[in-house]
Amino acid sequence: MSTATARPAGDGRARRPKSRRADIGEAASDLFAARGFHSVRMDDIARASGITARALYRHYTNKQALLAHVVHSDQARLVDVLTLLGENPPPDPEAGLRALIDAALQSRRLSLLWQREARHLGTDDYVAVRARTRWIADRVAAIIIAPARPDLDPFLSELRSWAVVGLVTSPGHFDTSLSRTRLAELLLQAGLRIVAGTPVEGPRHDRQPPVDRAPTARRELLIRSAAHAFRRHGYGGVGIDEIGREAGVVGPALYRYFDTKADLLVAVVTRFDEWLALETARALRRPVPDGRVIHELVDGYVRLNAQETDVASVSVTEPLYLPADVGERHDRLAGDHAGEWSRWLRLTRPDLSDPEVAALVHAARTTIDGIVRIPHLQNERRLQPELARLADDILGVSP
Repeated sequence: MSTATARPAGDGRARRPKSRRADIGEAASDLFAARGFHSVRMDDIARASGITARALYRHYTNKQALLAHVVHSDQARLVDVLTLLGENPPPDPEAGLRALIDAALQSRRLSLLWQREARHLGTDDYVAVRARTRWIADRVAAIIIAPARPDLDPFLSELRSWAVVGLVTSPGHFDTSLSRTRLAELLLQAGLRIVAGTPVEGPRHDRQPPVDRAPTARRELLIRSAAHAFRRHGYGGVGIDEIGREAGVVGPALYRYFDTKADLLVAVVTRFDEWLALETARALRRPVPDGRVIHELVDGYVRLNAQETDVASVSVTEPLYLPADVGERHDRLAGDHAGEWSRWLRLTRPDLSDPEVAALVHAARTTIDGIVRIPHLQNERRLQPELARLADDILGVSP
């Protein structure tokens, strides 16, 4: 709903600020980012906006309308700059990337919200957001990647475009002490490495796709079913009985394994944390020079995310709904794993400060998290080796 027209001065009614609608959107964006869509009520948004709930409903009919406004507004900044770049092509990748980074840093929460919350939109808005996201990646490929890299085939060009989008929108996923100027420069240099990066020539992963054989253990079936359901519908969008039916485990048999839906979420996220710890341990035990350890960590992270996408996705999108003690533990383990990357990146790139190392680590991991969830890319057998190479490019440690 649009804002009503302000009445002439002197009619005894207060004027509504012209920025009220935008202010409400900003407050809602903060709350959605901090607490998740399902945990935020319209009353919370009204209170954060300094207005009554009744006044809020004059601007937005429901939470979905607010979420749609926030995501569409943030996407519009990227759409606008890419439209201008299409009309006035940049002279080189650096100019195009600078403009894109500047727009993305004005929409810091965009990647966080579209990765984690966009599925809660109404059908029409969700379809529009997905179409606009794909349009953004297509324009990055056409305007920034293709002119500089005519040697790349369509898959390699598209993959680099998604990596650029993931990179420039990654700051929404982490806090940093870097100035905006320094962060923009760090992203620019990483983006230039993505554009110029050399494709993988030899095997770096087993390129055979994994075989999906269902386990017989009921607990394992329930964890798989829960991961799939939480990824598709979100924690708040599915019930424990639905998860059980999908796994073929119903009635008393279901509750012999999990008492509540929260227990299932804990099991899924804990599973990812344990698998990630195993991949880290394997990387540290590889008989390679210390300078290669960061590559082994990247390989393990890509492999886990690409092969166990449902479990990995839930660990990114649903931790806000974990019990407080489990959520704290998950955050601590995630921090420990990022710290391991930082340790070995710092060894390989002593030119970087600690905040710069942390920013690049988060950018690389966020980019991986987003790309492995793009359905049509999952069927490409080159995805894992090429994505690992692009993460190396972001970190600045490519061979």
